[in-house]
Amino acid sequence: LPPSRLLSTTSGIPDFRSPGGMYETLRPDLLTASEAEKDLMREDPTYVVSWDIFSKNQLPYLEVRRPFILGLHDSAPIWKPTIYHYFTALLEDKHLLIRHYSQNIDGLDFKVQVPSTKLIPVHGSLSQVSCEGCGAAMDTKKFAQLVKTKIKDIYGQDTSAPQTSSQITCPKCSLPLVKPSTVLYGRNLPASFEENAAKDAKEAAVVIVAGTSLTVFPAASLPDLAPTASRVVVNRDYCAGMTSIDFMNNDRDIMLEGDCDSVFLDIIEELGWLDDLAVHRDDMCENSKELLDGRLKAVARATKKDR
Repeated sequence: LPPSRLLSTTSGIPDFRSPGGMYETLRPDLLTASEAEKDLMREDPTYVVSWDIFSKNQLPYLEVRRPFILGLHDSAPIWKPTIYHYFTALLEDKHLLIRHYSQNIDGLDFKVQVPSTKLIPVHGSLSQVSCEGCGAAMDTKKFAQLVKTKIKDIYGQDTSAPQTSSQITCPKCSLPLVKPSTVLYGRNLPASFEENAAKDAKEAAVVIVAGTSLTVFPAASLPDLAPTASRVVVNRDYCAGMTSIDFMNNDRDIMLEGDCDSVFLDIIEELGWLDDLAVHRDDMCENSKELLDGRLKAVARATKKDR
């Protein structure tokens, strides 16, 4: 299961790479950075999440990530899992999940009942916080509070935010290198990806690719590592990316075009798992709740009519 960023937009989490996403709309002038650093971000917006700038100046990264961190770890989190996230939990409940590889950094994958051993956040995760210098972990709630009081709000959403940003230091080594455990450009991916990807893909009977254009590697290589599995792509747009997936000439490749939550709700209904999904209803984001409620009402009406 290699899902990507579009899965969590249902929760209200901003997208990064799509038109109108964070990289396209980044405004370096709002960030606490030197003119040279701002020029590099204007040339390449992804520079804001690179090791090259973070190793010298941590504030731009934290300013850009501020709403993501608070949205997940504040005292009243605003972002919650979607139907897709709970689909992975149902697969685990039914003993069908080999592994969940996620390109998402939002940490929502960790908020459903899937063991951490079954999750590989390929690009890291906002659900954990550690020091890039010494590796020491920090409590996420404590970190969120420090972000709230020390990092300015470049989005104009929080009137209580400070006017200027100040460093957050590691309680162990005292270096200002504490951040969510996302993978910065220029840093290595988690070792667990290389250790498990080929083995898991060969073992899989079905590889589900959800909410991604299959152009960001190495996560996009997972379908190519599965020699015999059916490969099911769920996405808003018809795509096979830069992979061997061939919907026209390969019977094991299937395209399910549409919004991820809607498609996976259809799959869950076909599998007869609607009641299992409904157990998690109150823990879902509002958009997913509405979609599930509508489906449950439609099924109830159809059942009543049949009787």
